[in-house]
Amino acid sequence: LVQEADPKKGGTLEVLRAECPEDLRAAIFDKGWPMTTWHRIEAFQRVSLKTIAEALLLCSPNYEALSKEQMRLYVPGEVQREALAFPKPVVLWASPANAGAAELADELTAKFGRSSLTVSTAEEPCSSDSRASRRRSSVLRRSAPRRAGDATHMLLYLN
Repeated sequence: LVQEADPKKGGTLEVLRAECPEDLRAAIFDKGWPMTTWHRIEAFQRVSLKTIAEALLLCSPNYEALSKEQMRLYVPGEVQREALAFPKPVVLWASPANAGAAELADELTAKFGRSSLTVSTAEEPCSSDSRASRRRSSVLRRSAPRRAGDATHMLLYLN
């Protein structure tokens, strides 16, 4: 099931369903088939084509016993297969007031390593005897920079 991302060039899922012959609707829309969104941007088109190819192969007799994870199709040059790295060391600031940001920063540090990514959760200098400062003391110990102003990037976690 493929849907055009741009509503001006195609219809919404509801429009597609309405245009589909009634005797085929249940087989197409109610069987739990993976839905692929077709994008007009080349990099996203590759992902859409890969998803379509996987769905077709998984329905064919030679591949139907495999799962999507076992298939592992890839498109040469796709970003998902590239080893991502920062070109120079990054100091990432995650605000203690941004719920989930520190945890995500920890995941990024585990992925990229401490040599290329340092996380700061420090705020601009504040009173050292405040309760918030004491609660953050364990977080601050893992942070090389002690001021938010030392950061080269800011992490905003939207949850």
